[in-house]
Amino acid sequence: MKLTKFLLTLLIFFLKIINLSCQEDNNVDFNPYGQPIIRVFSNFHAGISEDNNRSAFEIKRAYFGYEYFLSREFTIAAKLDVGSPEDISEFSLLRRYAYFKNAYLKYSNGRISSSFGIIDLLQFKLQEKFWGHRYIFKSFQDEYRFGSSADIGCNIIYEPREYVSLDLSVVNGEGYTQLQADNTYKAAFGISLKNLRGIYARVYFDLMNQAKIQSTLAMFLGYEYKSLIRFGIEYNYKFNEYYESGYNRYGYSLYGQWNILPKFQVFGRYDMVNSNVVENDDRPWNLEKDGSALIGGIQFAPIQQVKLALSYQDWYPYAKNATNEAYLFLNLEYKL
Repeated sequence: MKLTKFLLTLLIFFLKIINLSCQEDNNVDFNPYGQPIIRVFSNFHAGISEDNNRSAFEIKRAYFGYEYFLSREFTIAAKLDVGSPEDISEFSLLRRYAYFKNAYLKYSNGRISSSFGIIDLLQFKLQEKFWGHRYIFKSFQDEYRFGSSADIGCNIIYEPREYVSLDLSVVNGEGYTQLQADNTYKAAFGISLKNLRGIYARVYFDLMNQAKIQSTLAMFLGYEYKSLIRFGIEYNYKFNEYYESGYNRYGYSLYGQWNILPKFQVFGRYDMVNSNVVENDDRPWNLEKDGSALIGGIQFAPIQQVKLALSYQDWYPYAKNATNEAYLFLNLEYKL
């Protein structure tokens, strides 16, 4: 709690600096304007493993919103996320839920920016962008629930150089689909390196304190060569999951892509997620959800706003009584 209070104090201090820098009027010739936000993920998939012949068309996710630029410094935005609930019910795909994914006020002035409200978190934003195929498969931390992509709170980003950024966030910690139900907050800090001679990197750490401290450590390293080839690796570790001492999860993700032609790209990815063996037990505590995933395919982008991909995806669980799953996917993304 002392660390959380310190980070809140530090955040307020930075916001005061921002307020002072805002006294000069730089918007004499600025005309406010807005733009809609539309982004849709859909697919057709078919099971190809021995015991799985399921197939279906899906609208997996749809984002609708609006962004309005009040001035050169201030922006407001609201965005709805329409998708299937991520629960354990076998009937969950028959329903659709809508949440506010974003609803925030953002201030940006030079090297400093700050947002307040339902904001995008920066925990795996760089990794997700570098992976570049969110419409096909979520990035590692999002897919295996090491953290949420958005939450209610505030953040501040400082960029001392074009290729370096530091970010500090204080949020509820439950994600954007749940209301705050306690006095626990998540404090997070990250350092990112972006395109320094083709090198990308990030180190991130967060913590939440209840009966025990739950925390996440994430590290990422990537390299891009002349916008033709890119590959990255990330390692993630979550300590004391659900505030249970010694109940940890960890894993890594390897991914890459090669732009073989101006509109064609081949891509691949391998994930491994695991849990530890706790005291007085003889197997990993989260064994039923431990395993590895393989994704590979080809993407066609006729225009910037449309992507189409054919891919193979599988999941190999580590539990001996669980069955392997393999699918062929045809994914489509379109956006404004």
